[in-house]
Formats: sequence, structure tokens, C-alpha cells
Amino acid sequence: MLDWVAWDGRIILLEKVVRTIPYGFLAVLFPVYLSQLGFDAFLIGIILTITVATSAGYTFVTSFVADRLGRRRTLIFFAITDAIAGGLLLSSAAWWAPIAAGGNMSVGSGETGPFLSLDQAILPRTADLKRRTMTFSLYNLIGYSSLSAGSLLAGLPSYLGPGVTGYRPLFLAYLLSGLLGALLYSRLSDKIEQDPSTAATRRVLSRESKAIVYKLSALFSVDAFAGGFVGQSILSYFFYQRYHLDLASLGLVFSAAQIVTATSFLIAARIAKWIGLINTMVFTHIPSNILLTAIPFAPTATPAVILLLCRQSLSQMDVPTRQSYLMSMVQEGDRTPAAGLTNVSRSTAQSISPSLSGYAIANLWLGSPFIFAGTLKLLYDVILYRSFHRARPPQES
Repeated sequence: MLDWVAWDGRIILLEKVVRTIPYGFLAVLFPVYLSQLGFDAFLIGIILTITVATSAGYTFVTSFVADRLGRRRTLIFFAITDAIAGGLLLSSAAWWAPIAAGGNMSVGSGETGPFLSLDQAILPRTADLKRRTMTFSLYNLIGYSSLSAGSLLAGLPSYLGPGVTGYRPLFLAYLLSGLLGALLYSRLSDKIEQDPSTAATRRVLSRESKAIVYKLSALFSVDAFAGGFVGQSILSYFFYQRYHLDLASLGLVFSAAQIVTATSFLIAARIAKWIGLINTMVFTHIPSNILLTAIPFAPTATPAVILLLCRQSLSQMDVPTRQSYLMSMVQEGDRTPAAGLTNVSRSTAQSISPSLSGYAIANLWLGSPFIFAGTLKLLYDVILYRSFHRARPPQES
């Protein structure tokens, strides 16, 4: 079924599964785990901010050095940092362990770190131009399906032991996933690498790519800042506090949400063929943001979950189309820095939101992050369409 994807692409897709299954259960249980350790909503937001801010720092450095040091070597390094984070969580239930681990993980608001940037730069080499959007759709489909599987595991601590001890088997699984990821990345071929002589002498971005990358980075940062208010960990905390759902129920809810999201990626690729990448990004995003603002007004858990699932069926269709659009609009040599700079702008903006979200929950209203996020995302959609609806990538010409 994947004969149109080269060997390196298949490794990237397999490692995406290995990496994101732990991200799936960590995104659900991590804020609950912190709550059980005695952290309040504001401190939980701060720790989630640390995870995203550190990821942004890693991504920023990767943008400049990965092509020089080697993409394979860089990916192996970051897989090992996942293993270190798992080891810290496994080693102690003291307050310092999750804070230290937060410096090596990116699970609070979805994956926007160095893995994503490098995968994004490598994947266009593993399939032809006509299948580029489908390749990114498949990449995200596999990722969200794996997140769904991981979310189902979030309820296991209730059955594995009393208190925080029930979390340790899953922390061990996170550690092992990092080690397995390092092994898989070591199997990548030299075809994924940039020419080292070219990478060492060229500018970070060519003159032709700078304008579009900087403009898209600014817009994506607005979207990411808004999304950080309602990242999966914040959503998990909201449903835990507002509707008193236990970990098992939360796992089922977010597993279903990830399945719905994963299905939407294949639909996004088909819609993009009919109406274009930018139109797909905007026209699916607007109704999803209206649904987002309605969630906190649901009187019980059932309508809130229905609204969430409806929102998820639309909200992430812009992800593969956004990735495909960016990689199509820049030169091949600019793909690593372009992916890195746009993702670091997203990570940096997103790193601020969880702490603000925690403050808003503690001092304003439990549902206020949904209003902030929905309003800002609608503004982003309007500006994106006005700025880029006439700029078509090669596959639409």
C-alpha cells in the first residue's frame, strides 16, 4: 500500500507511531498527574509552558544546525531526550521530576517540536510532487491514530496501582519509545541529508523564500498562540474539573477525538484537490472555531463531547495542507529552515498560552480559554485568506 513512499519515508512514518503513542497518553494524564502531586491550575499551566518553550528552543537551534550536523544525527539526539524525560518521570514522584522532564518533552499542546520540522523537511523527498499533500495527510493520519491509541492507555493508572505509582508503567513505556525511536532513526539512509558543503556555506534562507516564510511564521504564531489556550492537556483538565470525568473516561473521549481528527486528514487531501490548499485551510477552520467557543456553554458532559468531536472533524484539516503548502512554496534547500522557523514561531507563541490559560481558569472562568482561542483563530483565518488566496503552489498551477 505504501510502495509510492520511499524507504526513508516509511521509517519516518513508523517512528511517528512509536513517538506519538506515548504523547497520546501523556497529554491526557500529565495535568491530572500534576494535580495529584498537589500543583494548582496556574502552576500546571507554567509547567506546560516550560514543555512548549523548551521545544521551541530546540526547534530554533535545529533550524540552523540540523543540515550541517546531519538530519539523522539530530533526530537520534532528540529521540534520546524523550528517553531522558521518561527516565525522570519514572525515577521520582517528587515535585522536581515533572518540572525537569518538562524540559525534554512536548506533549501539552500537540507536536510542534524538532521532530516535526525535520520530518516535514525529509518527507517531500520520499514521494513525488503529485502525492505531496497525500504524504503529509498520511503522516498526520498515522500520528493522530497513534495519539488515539495512546489516549486509550491514559486510564491504565487507575488499574496499575494506588496513587501516583500507577503512572510508572506508562512512564517506562515513554522511556522505551525514545530508545526505540533512536534505533529507528539510525536506519535512515544518507539520501535524507543535505549536501554538507552546500549546507555549510549557504544562507539560512534564500532571498526568494524569506518573504513567504516570515509572513507565514507570523500568521502561524497567531494560530498557535490561540491553540495553546486549549491544547489537549488544557482540554483534559477542563473536562476533569468541569464534568468530573475520570482518567478512563478522558482517555475514551480523546481517543475518539483523535480518530475523528485522523479521518479528517484523508478528506482534507481530497478537498484540497478541488478547492486548493489555502481555501481548504480557511474554510474548514472557521466553523471549527465557532464550535470551539460553544464547548464551555454545554450544560453536561455529553453535549460538550459532541461539540468537541464536531470541532475535531474540521479543526486539523489545515495541518497537512499547511505543511504541503509551505514545502511547495520554498526551494528544496530551504525546507529545513523554513519548517524550523515556522514551527519555532508556533512553539514560541504556543509556549505563552498554557500559563495564561491556567491564570484565566484560576481567576476568571473555567471556560474563558475557549473564548480567547476561538476569537483569535477566527482573526487568523481572515488574515491568512486575504494574504495568500492568490498565491498558488506548483501542484495547483
